[in-house]
Amino acid sequence: MARGHGRILTSIWEDADFLALGEREQRLYLFLISQPNLNHAGLLDLTLRRWSRKARGLTSAELEKLLQTLEGARFIVMDEDTEELLIRSFVRNDGVWRMPKVMGAMVSGALEISSKHLQRALLDEMDRIPLDELSSEPTKYRGEDGPSIRAQIATHIQALRKAFGDLTPDPSGRGSVTPSATPSATPSDTPQEGDAEGGPKASTRGRAGASRAHSPAPAPTPTPAPEEEGGGLANDSIPSVALAEAPRPDGLAPIDDDGFALTDSMRRWALDTFGPALDIDYETAQFVDHHRAEGRRRSNWPAEWQKWIRRSAKWASERQTRTHLRAVGAPTAPRDMNHMTEEEKQRALNF
Repeated sequence: MARGHGRILTSIWEDADFLALGEREQRLYLFLISQPNLNHAGLLDLTLRRWSRKARGLTSAELEKLLQTLEGARFIVMDEDTEELLIRSFVRNDGVWRMPKVMGAMVSGALEISSKHLQRALLDEMDRIPLDELSSEPTKYRGEDGPSIRAQIATHIQALRKAFGDLTPDPSGRGSVTPSATPSATPSDTPQEGDAEGGPKASTRGRAGASRAHSPAPAPTPTPAPEEEGGGLANDSIPSVALAEAPRPDGLAPIDDDGFALTDSMRRWALDTFGPALDIDYETAQFVDHHRAEGRRRSNWPAEWQKWIRRSAKWASERQTRTHLRAVGAPTAPRDMNHMTEEEKQRALNF
């Protein structure tokens, strides 16, 4: 999944385990969680040569040593055979576990994992999700009661366990077994709003004490969402199991609640259709900001994104033509479309 930003909790700078890392290891961890292709499960391709080119003088050998330090400190899990890397606590620290639709996208992303080693580590992380902190109240779907947020998240976890099957203990001794020497009071990995200053700080890593998650009562069968009709790009963020729409957390816009993200296929479509002149990352950021402010849900976010890109490309073409005509009488430097005001952008959308 091609993302436009990475989420870093400010509490990371109060986490004792993170502060125990060296400067280079800290920077590498921040580098990993801000990668554009990091999916909702916290999975990355292990691309040492490409990553080593992101800093002057860094070599693949040095990078591998830094990654091994992060793995030893239980921030990440690697498998050199499958060339995969998993950020252990990404699902909890990024808030994925609180949003049923995004959790569905997480399951889809987790199914891309080839390594049994990483699969075991991710299932251990699922055990640590505090389901008891999620609402058990039924959600409303078309005027009827639907499964609660807790039940929906539990259903996704069960689907993941079923998909991974029976994972036997790692014979190599690697894996994600929780160390016996766990802290006496494990802080929450997902801090709540309004935490008192000086209170428990969020952990930013994989190690923790015993799981606080329960096994809830059997959830009712999820109500399938209606299928989308029409062509266009498939929504890579739509979970494979559609559940009833749950109330979004305060401050979370529908576009975020639905897990919209710029995917590689969307980027290729834009490049093949309009060429490299259009700044896709900028336009996508504008698209997300616009719909966050609007606060309305769309049935097919990728299709809406396509419309936005088409309009932006049309506006850029028309603006370039007008600028060329004006230049005949009075030469002026063409204005970059990326510096248009919001009012100009809105006029373009309403053509």
